Amino acid sequence: MAAIETSDFFKKERKASEIKSEILGPCFEVWCGIVLSGQQAQVVNPVLYLDLQAGQGYAEDGAPAIPVKVLQSLYKTTGSRFDLNKSVKTFFSDADKSVATQLEAQIGNLPFHRELIHKPVILQEEADAELLKQLLEEGHPAFTFLDPFESSFSQEMLLQFLKQPGSDFLQLFQPDSMRAALKNKAIDSLMQEIFGDRLDRIKEFNKGTRDGEKREAFLSESFEGIFRDKGYYTFTFRINFPDKKQTSHYLLFASRSDLAYTRVKELMLKYSDYQEDGVPLFGANLKQQQMALFHEHYAYSIESLAKDLSQKAALYNNVALQRIYEKHNLGTQFSLENYKVAYEKLMKSGKVRFYNPKTGQSVSKLTYTSLIRYK
Repeated sequence: MAAIETSDFFKKERKASEIKSEILGPCFEVWCGIVLSGQQAQVVNPVLYLDLQAGQGYAEDGAPAIPVKVLQSLYKTTGSRFDLNKSVKTFFSDADKSVATQLEAQIGNLPFHRELIHKPVILQEEADAELLKQLLEEGHPAFTFLDPFESSFSQEMLLQFLKQPGSDFLQLFQPDSMRAALKNKAIDSLMQEIFGDRLDRIKEFNKGTRDGEKREAFLSESFEGIFRDKGYYTFTFRINFPDKKQTSHYLLFASRSDLAYTRVKELMLKYSDYQEDGVPLFGANLKQQQMALFHEHYAYSIESLAKDLSQKAALYNNVALQRIYEKHNLGTQFSLENYKVAYEKLMKSGKVRFYNPKTGQSVSKLTYTSLIRYK
């Protein structure tokens, strides 16, 4: 099993636009491939790509920014077996209307604009919003990028998308904006609708807790719980500032597809800090001394994983390692490599054996396809 290629991207302080540029494209590609692979070859049911913080089409230095990069990548697949030009409808919006207007002009001037099968839609007119609403109601799968605490528009769109079964989310936000949105009287009704009775629990928790870190953790967990209650698989990636014990951004992915959840989570492994036992923390720049101090209180560890798997013979006997991982990892921080290590521990203690799925012969080396047989 190949080692995961690590990245030092977050070793430098990053703006939201830089994080988005690094993460959004790969996450959408993975999500899109999984969603489209589930469709019949002869049926074209376009998926929706929505960027509610689109910004301009080009950076200050003239280089293509995310909206143009996305459209370029879609156009380049034209005519291929995996034709995203045919399969993806794009929608863009920005809280700054002048920026959205400029983006619309920049997209219209793209040399391949006429060859785009689905012309990009800039969500400025009521008719555009109605078109999007209709597509969502028709059941088109949607991948949405947004900051849920940026504006009332973002919150209104989040509420609308949460009502649609095919809407998945990649959300990037700062803890300060999350706290500020909950205190903003002007949009309190939107927050009340999003958080429901959690809002009262958050306020009650804050009254009884003066520790800022605990308040932030409770708030983040409460927000993630909104999606879990609606049937989403979720994980949050916490990005700390490189030089201080303070959160810079949260990246939250929420999907109703277990495979999309797993694959996007795998994408984030290379950015993550790890516990001493190799379990990813799904966070960057988490202080090493803090990790070491609280290692006995980790929610997930190789020891706890091995113990849990040892009790799952009824579920996982004679099942391939890859399949066990895909079923068991949901809602955990465990990686595929963690399952390999855990089962090797169980093998050494005589609780399981590994078998070649083709020959049926016992093997000593564990691979992705190895069958796990309990004793």
